[in-house]
Amino acid sequence: MASLTPDQIAELLSIGGAVNAEEMLHLHRLATQIQDGCIVEVGSFQGRATAALAMGSLAGFKVPVYAVDPQEEFIGVYGGVFGPEDRGRFFEGMLRLRLYPIIRLINLSSEWLSRSWPLPVRLLWIDGDHRYEAVRRDLECWLPKLHDDASIVFDDALDPTVGPYHVIEQLIADPLWKKGPPIGKTVTVVRGRGCN
Repeated sequence: MASLTPDQIAELLSIGGAVNAEEMLHLHRLATQIQDGCIVEVGSFQGRATAALAMGSLAGFKVPVYAVDPQEEFIGVYGGVFGPEDRGRFFEGMLRLRLYPIIRLINLSSEWLSRSWPLPVRLLWIDGDHRYEAVRRDLECWLPKLHDDASIVFDDALDPTVGPYHVIEQLIADPLWKKGPPIGKTVTVVRGRGCN
């Protein structure tokens, strides 16, 4: 199985984002396994995680990576300031790493976009607004679009003061969903099979 080289990790770390090397390796590994459908990322910021997913897809079966983020003025739960300038930095990073052929940036929020989504989602990376209501909304928007054996990866999933932690606990109350061990600050939840 292909993995990220030290040079690729350094390239990814040069892009704005909060995922660390361990988390990027996890996203990359999951993306290499997606054989059809698509990968959807909710919350892209400047594209570090997007690039890790794209590199994984390119090393695997070359499924498209859809980056969903309005990239409008917003202050996150941890005080981060986000906005349209992130869109420019996103494009710069994707151009520099030549990942633009496989990435599709969509500047809309989940509730607008997911209603008519045409492709089965095999991997969903949720790293948008971390308030409970927003994480719950993102999950509910994309659940009907997930393939039967899809994986969902949540960022900042170990912090009980923010939404991902609580949404995961509610999701795994359904015995169809299984929670894997944490990797960095992420947690992967899968349906219909064991966790990787």
